Amino acid sequence: MKNIKSYAKINLFLKITRRQKNFHKLYSLIVQINLYDEILIKENKRKENTIFFFGKYKTNTQNNTVINLLRLMKKRFPTIKSKNFDVYIKKNIPNGSGLGGASSNAATVFNFIKRKYKLQISEKDSKKLLAKIGKDCPLFLNQKVKLIQSFGEQFKELKYNPKLNMLLIYPNLSLSTKKVFSKLKKISNISFKKSINFRDKKKLLEVCKYYGNDLLNPAIKIAPKLKTLINLISKIEDCNFYSMTGSGSAFFLIFSKKKSLLNAQKMIKKQRSSLWTKIVKTI
Repeated sequence: MKNIKSYAKINLFLKITRRQKNFHKLYSLIVQINLYDEILIKENKRKENTIFFFGKYKTNTQNNTVINLLRLMKKRFPTIKSKNFDVYIKKNIPNGSGLGGASSNAATVFNFIKRKYKLQISEKDSKKLLAKIGKDCPLFLNQKVKLIQSFGEQFKELKYNPKLNMLLIYPNLSLSTKKVFSKLKKISNISFKKSINFRDKKKLLEVCKYYGNDLLNPAIKIAPKLKTLINLISKIEDCNFYSMTGSGSAFFLIFSKKKSLLNAQKMIKKQRSSLWTKIVKTI
C-alpha cells in the first residue's frame, strides 16, 4: 500500500482580530509546502486503533489528533463502526513548530478513509467534523491557498498559487499553541484594505510584511532565545521576507533565487549547526 503525503503549512501572515471566550478570530493567509509526513493505514483485526510514530520527530503519545479522529468517524459512520486501524506515521514535520503537522495528519487520514470506504459526507460537514478535532484541521482537506477570516474552520479558498521558494528554520523548540495565545495581550484592529495580489510577488510580500505575525512577541515571551534566531536571520542577504509561522517556533525565509536560498542555508549551518533547516516551496 502506498504512503500518503500529509503536507505542512505556512502562515504567510497572521493577525488576531478578536477574542471570544476561549477562541480567537484570525486573519491569516495559509499556503501548503512540499514538506510532509508519510502515512500508511491498514485495517487490523484487533479491537482498537493503534498509531505508530517513527522518524526524526516521532512522539510516543496515543492521545493525538488521528486517534481522536478515528473515534469520531466510527461514531459518525456505520460503515466503519466495527473496523479498527493501524496507522503508521513517519514524522518529518517538526513538532510544536507552527507547521501544522498534527492537523494535517488528521485531515489526511480523514480523506483516505472517506475515499476508501465511500463515506457520504458533504464538504461542509467534513469541515465541521474535522473542526471538532482541531480548528486548523479543515485547512488540510485540500492543497489550495486559504484566507482565514474567522476562528479557523471558516476560510476562503483562493485560486492562485504564489509559487514561493523558502528556507525553513526550526530552533528545536516545541511551543504550545495554547501557551503562546495565553501571552497575547493586544488584539489587532485592521481594516482589511490591503488587497492580495498573487501575480505580483513583490506586492504579495509587501502585504505579508504589513500584517506580520501577531503571535511572534507572545512566542518570544515564552522562549526569549528566539530573539537570537531573529538576529541571525536579519543578517542574511537577499532575503525578500521572513516571519514565524503559526504560533511558532519555526521561521520561514523567502528568496527570489535558489542560489540565495542555498547560501542562506550554508550560513545558518555555519553559525548554528544545531538548527534544523529545510529548503521548500509552495505546492
